[in-house]
Amino acid sequence: MEPAITDGDGASPATGARPRESASRRLLHRWFIEYNPLYLVSALLVLGGLMLISRGQADQASMSPEVGSIPVIAEIYAAVLIAGAALLTRLGLRRPAVMLALLTALYQGDLTLFTERSVYLGSVGALAAFAWLAVFVIKLYALGWAVRLRVSRSAMAVAAWGALGIAVLPRALSQLDPARSSALVALWVFSLFAAGLWTSRAVTSAVELDAWGRTVLARAVRAAWAMWAALALMHVIFWCVAYQISALVLLPVALLLATRWMRREASVWAAATGTLLLAGWTMPASLSSVALMAAVALSLRALRKPVWTPDVVEELRSTEPYRVPRTGEPPLRPRASLTFTRAERDSMIRLLIGSFSSLYLAAWTARWSGGALPQHVIALDLLLAVAAAVVVWRERARAALAPAAVAYLHLAVQTRYLTAPTSPAQWGGAAVGLGFSLLVLSLLASWRWRPSALSASEEPHDRARPAAS
Repeated sequence: MEPAITDGDGASPATGARPRESASRRLLHRWFIEYNPLYLVSALLVLGGLMLISRGQADQASMSPEVGSIPVIAEIYAAVLIAGAALLTRLGLRRPAVMLALLTALYQGDLTLFTERSVYLGSVGALAAFAWLAVFVIKLYALGWAVRLRVSRSAMAVAAWGALGIAVLPRALSQLDPARSSALVALWVFSLFAAGLWTSRAVTSAVELDAWGRTVLARAVRAAWAMWAALALMHVIFWCVAYQISALVLLPVALLLATRWMRREASVWAAATGTLLLAGWTMPASLSSVALMAAVALSLRALRKPVWTPDVVEELRSTEPYRVPRTGEPPLRPRASLTFTRAERDSMIRLLIGSFSSLYLAAWTARWSGGALPQHVIALDLLLAVAAAVVVWRERARAALAPAAVAYLHLAVQTRYLTAPTSPAQWGGAAVGLGFSLLVLSLLASWRWRPSALSASEEPHDRARPAAS
């Protein structure tokens, strides 16, 4: 007689029930073994106790070295969580192991705000913040080993970059003025979330999983990233209050990150252009950093365009003991896998031209804080002109001339080489010149988009269709 096949919790997958056990015993097993709420209660008690200890030390108005005991206790508790997750995983109790893993991920976000308080401990605080960062990375690898997961390099890099900002930025913000602090926080938030949104951040199981196990893994990974994103924003909000940073700088960050979900190139251009105009009008001191972020967003759209490939993944539902399993095939839930690819050639060239132009704008307005636009830097203008000439020569993209033309037109106005008409004769000459220019441009447009040219450009595509079919 063959032995019965059971899942990780000792239940028979065919019937969904534990053999020779009453319904009440199965419910108790469900509540306090598979979904034990005491794990969450334990985490809340430890967190509440650490906050009470921290408040008691704050009431004494002292920043003694005893403050270091708070993160030490938190790290010890996190280590116990990792050890518990490893034990439960090896016992075959995957559900509670996942719960402990999520609690460990929660404690990774410096819930006690130790990195912010370490600023007041001088060199000792700097060493403690560095130690916290090192332990953060070690715990990530330990957590992956505990629950038998493979963490990709991109996922590890994104998490480590977030931890680096949490450990280093409070010390830097305490020494900068609010304007520079705002730009620094905006750049870090944008880089962190852009790294997370434009990378795969793959986390896979080191052991074979069934359909339901893969579903649980995907949900747990999404929950961990969502918690870390919320904790990162919690630290940012604390910085805005503590260092007088305007939270308005996060608006351009959100607008540029939103290009990740825009399907049309025109929407990406509208978001980038609108963000630059908004920054120049309402927060001119941050225009340089916003232009730098816009350059990155346009480059990501050109080189890392997200593509969703629809597929179908079987999802099993855990029903015992609350519901009776339904007969028939398990439900199929359609999903889509995410990949990144380059944009089409013409679109990629346009986006890269816009990215380089945004870099030029960021360098030109690096020290501008409002009022009249800064003086032109000849080296930057020459670099822009050379780059435009190279793109036109190699890629035949005449659109590269537009940014250089606008820059040199503004240079001519700024140096008063071009001035507005002042007399009727000058206004008449300007009108005549504008009329001739419009006539020539109209003729050139008619010649460029003449029917024969359009049919010639479309003919290779028409010839290629039968061969492709």
